[in-house]
Amino acid sequence: MEIELKYRIENEAIIEKIFTDPYLAGIKDERTEEELEMHAVYFDTEDRRLYREGIAFRVRKEGGRIVGTLKWNGSSEDGMHKREEINVPVRDEEKLRTPDIQIFNQSEMCEVLENIVGKRTLLPVMDICFVRRQMRVDTGRSISELSVDRGQVICGGKTAPISELEIELYSGEEEDFLALGRRLAEKYQLQPEDTSKYKRGLDLMQQ
Repeated sequence: MEIELKYRIENEAIIEKIFTDPYLAGIKDERTEEELEMHAVYFDTEDRRLYREGIAFRVRKEGGRIVGTLKWNGSSEDGMHKREEINVPVRDEEKLRTPDIQIFNQSEMCEVLENIVGKRTLLPVMDICFVRRQMRVDTGRSISELSVDRGQVICGGKTAPISELEIELYSGEEEDFLALGRRLAEKYQLQPEDTSKYKRGLDLMQQ
């Protein structure tokens, strides 16, 4: 289960303030702070079978590594996003262009994909390109990854901007994780973001 908070960043000047925030500076793991270029491609069949089943199929280049991801059973409310998620390492960069469901063959979800996709070809439906600045923080009651993403969603020749703060719970108490989100949202006047990057791409498709 993936649990994360998302907030819109409407003033980029606060990004540096967040990453140098005195409270966060006291609880962050210095070894985890980094900046990565991300390029995600989402795939579906021509007749959008995965979309109809509420499944997102993604292959993403994250700096020097490639990761295949499935997400399903998602919900979002007041900036909190919850969904089932599987991530697997991918060795072949060609999978960014021509993936197959067998990259998830160690998961029970592979059989679900076989029933939905069958022998149909998976086609790219959108690209999401952004730069992620991230670090891990440990309050003593929860461990989370805090990241700021800036870039764009590209779909059907149309684009939508990305500028958001994400806080993903890795382990520990959910209430403590929520308290961290509230603390930052109040201090930096951040508004909850209920629309995922994938949903923004879907919205572009329908325009």
